[in-house]
Amino acid sequence: MTRSLKKMFGLLVAAFVLWAGNVNAQHVGFVFGHALYAGPVDKNFKNNYNSGLGVEAGGGIGWNKTFLVGTIGYTNFFHKNTIGSDSGGPYASGNDLHFIPVKVGLRQYIFMKTIYLHGDIGLGNIADKTSNDSRFSGDIGAGIKFAHFEIQVDYDGFTRKDPSGYASWIGLKAGLEFGL
Repeated sequence: MTRSLKKMFGLLVAAFVLWAGNVNAQHVGFVFGHALYAGPVDKNFKNNYNSGLGVEAGGGIGWNKTFLVGTIGYTNFFHKNTIGSDSGGPYASGNDLHFIPVKVGLRQYIFMKTIYLHGDIGLGNIADKTSNDSRFSGDIGAGIKFAHFEIQVDYDGFTRKDPSGYASWIGLKAGLEFGL
């Protein structure tokens, strides 16, 4: 078992040990922090990047089962090494892509305060060795919450210029959430 998987497993065990049994408590808001893994699914994006690792943080405010959410994050997508690409161009070895999104969206709990759906839109700053600009970004996903621990699966991405389209990935996020 790799070191990161051991840490994730330890965090999961700790969350269950700390289970408070207070899943249905009413909160006006919450704050959260997640670690994330991103696996590219778009053909052009997947051809250039292996995967991404990052973090995100945010908060939400609402009532009952519907919350307005704000999120900021950082993800580093690791460029695939390409043979014969030492020219420093956009496909050069080691040309990682840095993605910094700022989004707003909705979180809707569909089963008590345990299972939820969410969607976010906003702008993402995309930077590598050759460019730095902001583009539309959006995601949609589902999550499950156990006490203060939550896990999400998202379809995420940003608009792409060349080739035009949407650079997308499936994200797995896990972290802590605290109600206010």
